[in-house]
Amino acid sequence: MAPLKAPAHTQPIRRLRGLCVDIWRSASDEMGQSVGGSAIASTHPVPVPERKPFAASATRLRVDGGRDSRSTRVLDVVQAGVIALDGAGNVVECNPFACSMLGVDVVDVLGMPIDRCIAPVEELRRRTGADGRGEIAYTRPDGRTLTLGFGLSELEATDAVGLVVLFQDVSALAGLRRERDRLLQMAAVGDVLPTILHELRNPLAAVMTMLELLIEEASGHLQHDLHTILAEVRRLILSLQGIGGFQGQIVSGRHQAIDEAIEEAVEILQPTAARRELTLTSAVSTMPLLPIAREAIKGVVFNLVRNAIDACSPGQSIQVRARLTAEGWLELEVSDTGKGMSEEVARHCTELFFTDKESGSGIGLAICRQVAERAHGELSIVSAPGSGTTVTLRVPARTRGGTTCPESTV
Repeated sequence: MAPLKAPAHTQPIRRLRGLCVDIWRSASDEMGQSVGGSAIASTHPVPVPERKPFAASATRLRVDGGRDSRSTRVLDVVQAGVIALDGAGNVVECNPFACSMLGVDVVDVLGMPIDRCIAPVEELRRRTGADGRGEIAYTRPDGRTLTLGFGLSELEATDAVGLVVLFQDVSALAGLRRERDRLLQMAAVGDVLPTILHELRNPLAAVMTMLELLIEEASGHLQHDLHTILAEVRRLILSLQGIGGFQGQIVSGRHQAIDEAIEEAVEILQPTAARRELTLTSAVSTMPLLPIAREAIKGVVFNLVRNAIDACSPGQSIQVRARLTAEGWLELEVSDTGKGMSEEVARHCTELFFTDKESGSGIGLAICRQVAERAHGELSIVSAPGSGTTVTLRVPARTRGGTTCPESTV
């Protein structure tokens, strides 16, 4: 007796079923997940959609007269998104996990062009690497943005299925890569900064000394102009001190007048605030000499006040406060009445090179955070759109002899 053959109309679906299993096994090996359904090795696993009865699969298009129960079972339980496209790029298959991940209903997806669902086929091909995999950002209908890792596989030409897209939510993995890149960027910047700062500081110090001598001998308009130039040189030196936070430590072996350093930094920034028609004030408590580096704290003041200036409009105000707490912590606070930040921006604003300003560098708050972390302190940010921003730096500080100094008053 001749062996039984599967009906011709089920063969395209059998090829799709086998392909899905092969793709999933390959993806599972790489992502640390078995076909049996164990969770992805991630701190944010993708939620498994509710298992629906097999009868629910009838809402999908029936390809070439139907598909067998085993292929239905594979697509319904596989822990990855599977979308099958016809030759025109329209969706003809979409498993429950794909619908759950994309935040859509299967009835709405079927027959829809893939460019209205994820992205055009040409874009997916362009983002696919030599290993057959790629990544693309996808925004769900609820506004949440995911990073989808996907693979494309061609099927033998049929009237039903021509391309299969298998994908997973790799947002957590993408976040880890971004953090790795941020740390590498910070390390690279830290390597080159000492040389750059050294080459700039020495000539600027010489220029400032010469200007001070000339001011003593000049008079009238010339003396006024020299004072203006000196103020700009001091501001430039202060900005270099701000950048120097990448390589320096805020804790110092020498006890220095930190309250005077903070006031001096505010004074240097006064002309910049005045040009923007902003009010810049300070309330700095009288403190004993502290084992804090003057240049480092002036750099922090520069970065925080510059950010506040950029966030404010004419007529708004900025205040700098500093005090030594009874517990022996130096507390520096810069608050403004500017535009504030959204929750999303506030969450990322201390990341290196992150900025929402057209001409921003994205390094100021990153430097301040690094300064705080190196001193075993903390940098906190409170902000809301339209309500301004308050940034507070707290670092441990001790007086001579290692005793805690009682809180001082202005």
